[in-house]
Amino acid sequence: MGPIIEEAVRIKKILIVDDNPAVLEVVSELVSSAGYQPITATGGKECLAKVESEKPDLILLDITMPDLDGWTVLRELKQRGITDQTKVIMLTAAADVSTDIFGLQDVVTGYIRKPFNNKELADRLKAVFEETPEVLIQEAAKESKKKVGFFGKLRGARQIPSGMEQPTSSAMRYELKKGFSYLVKEKKPKKSFEIFVDQVRHNIQGLCISRQHPEIIRKTWGLEKTPIIWLSNQVGKVYINPTNISILSDTIIRFIEKSGESIVLIDGIEFLVISNDFNKALRMIHHVTEAVMEYKSRLLISIDPRAFDARELALLERNMEIIDAMEE
Repeated sequence: MGPIIEEAVRIKKILIVDDNPAVLEVVSELVSSAGYQPITATGGKECLAKVESEKPDLILLDITMPDLDGWTVLRELKQRGITDQTKVIMLTAAADVSTDIFGLQDVVTGYIRKPFNNKELADRLKAVFEETPEVLIQEAAKESKKKVGFFGKLRGARQIPSGMEQPTSSAMRYELKKGFSYLVKEKKPKKSFEIFVDQVRHNIQGLCISRQHPEIIRKTWGLEKTPIIWLSNQVGKVYINPTNISILSDTIIRFIEKSGESIVLIDGIEFLVISNDFNKALRMIHHVTEAVMEYKSRLLISIDPRAFDARELALLERNMEIIDAMEE
């Protein structure tokens, strides 16, 4: 009976991650007074080390940290499979977190905004351990001034879906069939972006994956709201490391599943091949094209055919519609 009783009363462990010692001290006291065991980490790297040894039941993860930011840590936790068992609540002082969780919606249990009081924290922790994370998501949504879900809609008069561009009244120039994937052969990613912009300007939710910096894309193509993920080794909430190809694949597929009428542009296949290998990149493309077919989405892949040999090009072209813009 002893071990059974001990397990029944085991105190839940909460790992608090923040680079500010004062915040760690205050939150630790609040966690302890709420009846849980606090464990602290002073940054992202220490968090990744302690999560293996301490095996916490919950992680309170700060977003802005100098060594590894919260989004980077969260992606790493997801890749390791830790978020399958361990819940994560983000600590944030941001005014609006609703668009910061792209590709991580499934592993974020909720948010706690700084500053917070003892009762607020205790209520949030209780909600987590009672398996009611939807309460946290709803409260986080209420706190957002814009009240926008990443793939949801504005709760206002205009009802314009979040992440979608203002539609144009002009006719659509390029008609793409639902459930089809298109390989755009071009020396520079111009035609693919022209097609992509044409689609998102006609009430189609878009996602852009690119080697180019998001701000350059937005300025060049006039994209204001369309989510853009940068293939980069840099730290940030809108990047994915090109070596994390499984996370990239999962992110794209989740977008397709949740977005309904949608289009995905991948500009940077060559970089993915260099960072991994051709076969891994090809498998990712196959997984995405299957999701495109199943959910009646559309996929554009921009490639420079000069970067591939004949066999690789033939494999890429299989089951794809071809748009040849090499002479443009």
